[in-house]
Amino acid sequence: MNSKENGFYDFAKMMYGVGQPIRAYVVLNFITADQYKEITGEDYVTPTTK
Repeated sequence: MNSKENGFYDFAKMMYGVGQPIRAYVVLNFITADQYKEITGEDYVTPTTK
């Protein structure tokens, strides 16, 4: 089951729509980087550690 089928995609889309950040959903594998871009219109950039 992918994230569009399990509801996380719709949830992330709703949260973004009300102004909440959704980057953590990619980190937690609730949505993919491609889905992040689909929702936000921005590329997901993997965080780096120093």
